Amino acid sequence: MTGGMWFSLVACAGLLALAGIALARVGRSPLALPLALLSIILSTLNFSGFALERSGEPGWKLVGFAAALMTVPCTLHFILAFVGRRRRSAWAMFGTYAVFCALAALMLAGLGAPSLAERLLTLRFGLTVTGLVTPPMGGGFALLWLHLRRAQHPDERARAGLVLLGLTLLVALLLTDLAAELGLQVPRLGNLGTLLGLPVMATAALRFGLFGRDVGAARMALHAVGVAGVGVLAYLAVFRLFGGQAGALVVCTSAVTFSLLAATRRVVTAYVSRSERMERLATLGRFSAQMAHDLKNPIAAMKGAAQYLKEEHARGRPWDGHGEFLDLLLEQVERLDRVVDTYQRLARVEPLPRPVDLGRLVEGVLSLQSFASPGQVSIVRELAPGLPPCSGDEDLLANALENLVRNAFEAMPGGGTLTVRTLRDGADVAVEVEDTGEGMDARTRERAFDDFFTTKAAGSGLGLAFVRRVVEAHGGEVALTSREGHGTVVRLRLPVGIPHLANGEGEAA
Repeated sequence: MTGGMWFSLVACAGLLALAGIALARVGRSPLALPLALLSIILSTLNFSGFALERSGEPGWKLVGFAAALMTVPCTLHFILAFVGRRRRSAWAMFGTYAVFCALAALMLAGLGAPSLAERLLTLRFGLTVTGLVTPPMGGGFALLWLHLRRAQHPDERARAGLVLLGLTLLVALLLTDLAAELGLQVPRLGNLGTLLGLPVMATAALRFGLFGRDVGAARMALHAVGVAGVGVLAYLAVFRLFGGQAGALVVCTSAVTFSLLAATRRVVTAYVSRSERMERLATLGRFSAQMAHDLKNPIAAMKGAAQYLKEEHARGRPWDGHGEFLDLLLEQVERLDRVVDTYQRLARVEPLPRPVDLGRLVEGVLSLQSFASPGQVSIVRELAPGLPPCSGDEDLLANALENLVRNAFEAMPGGGTLTVRTLRDGADVAVEVEDTGEGMDARTRERAFDDFFTTKAAGSGLGLAFVRRVVEAHGGEVALTSREGHGTVVRLRLPVGIPHLANGEGEAA
């Protein structure tokens, strides 16, 4: 075997290991799916090069061409996820996938039609493909360049620069293989592109915390190396045993590929699931502690009053002069009932609409905050006078506002300014919470209101998601504006009129 064949085979197995690791994080990170797809496509491209040189079957050339075409939508997908435009530009992403999946399918159809294969591997078809590649790649790299220019945090600039350089080299060098296949006299540098692309993808994954706080980079790197080694040996054994049998070769290499992906995904999923289970238990523990705190005070008051009355009764003294203790018992029972009711509504987000004065609500939430971080965070109130009351559940709105204020304090550990303002927003009213903290990068902004998404080591990922649910249950909207180095502003827009509720009793749809 030549050095190029060894390189292609090792790169193929390594990329499959990286894909398996990324697949275990799909749904938890927006970068996981495009990274997994791109790794699988690049591994297919490398394997087709190895198989073509080893077997001499011309069909592998079409497979490699189809894989190279699929790098375009996968690269665009990765860029959009990186710059935080995956949702806003979904139409462009899915359109690109549709076009290039059709082209790749056309290439694979050439495996059974030699005349079609001859027409596809021509300069004219290559120029058509180039015309289709230019818009998505040009747009994607332009977005990446703008993101790099606008990034304020040094770490984000470093990450963006690394991705821009790596993807530029990867795409540019892969195009040399396509050009060579179409008859142009250019050197084949696709293997060099993979050599640069594999470390870039792995480094990007580790720098972005793609595999989470729970799975160490060293452990994943070691696992990837082990899987790559097993994959190389398995592919060599398959070609040694079935090199002359095309059907058996396809079946066995496919089985090895799926086994590598499944093994890696299974191991990483086990690591991640164990850590997430611990995080859920920790979140449940914090929630239970808060509930215990809320219930303990009224229970203690009831116990004290009951013990006193019991002692008075044991001494044969009348209760005529101790009616206040009976009143206290009734008050604490009602307090317990309100606490339980509040927790039920917090869990189900069931607003009970009443007229709510936003200014008074803000003052109530901020009244205790000045003691939370004395001398570190300055609190500024900008309350518009004469605002009409909105119709909402004061307890739920207060909890939502407390979440935002707490997040703002946590975003300014070294001090800063917290501004809470009320204002008119067209026919509605709004509350804004602004901090002067570090701000959010594009990827965090896009997922800030997702359930269980958090960037905090001890966070539950429920704070902003709860805020969104509360505001939407009131018929309002929540908006977030943030830039790295410039802080964050969250606006809650609430209707003045009574919101339409699904069951007519205060339960949100």
